[in-house]
Amino acid sequence: MRPFSLLAATLASTILAWSVGARAYADAKDEITALEHQCAAATSADELMATCYDTSNEVAVYDLTPPLEFVGPKAVHDDFDNFFKNVKNPKIEFVDLHVTADGNMGFARSLQHFTGTSNDGKPMDMTFRVTDCLHKVDGKWKILHTHVSLPVDLATGKAEFQAKRQ
Repeated sequence: MRPFSLLAATLASTILAWSVGARAYADAKDEITALEHQCAAATSADELMATCYDTSNEVAVYDLTPPLEFVGPKAVHDDFDNFFKNVKNPKIEFVDLHVTADGNMGFARSLQHFTGTSNDGKPMDMTFRVTDCLHKVDGKWKILHTHVSLPVDLATGKAEFQAKRQ
């Protein structure tokens, strides 16, 4: 094979591999983004677990409410069930959502604006941070770990429910 032909074949193979890899990355980002929106629209713990979460014993959530962590499918389900039992008309809007994926692993980090009404009729309104770590289970993206947090004013020790970007 001539040197030019070898160079052309190598270049063509590289471009093809890059375009296939780039398409797979874009597909993964689109799939995870769609999953994040499905999670935000869920109306029950059962729906959230079935649609969004890996139900293996490794699943974990670091939520805004105590205890420090919820580990395992039952604990995670119970945490979400507690939320849905105590909030009416929950709505989540993404202020910002960034997704990264590589092969069978991915993560999504977001700022989310939440509104709803507590069971005693008080309006709820807060913006918080969420990081989801995902992996593929039977060809579908599932969340394995969620970390939810609010910024804290260190001078007062109180959470900032309406924190904004600087």
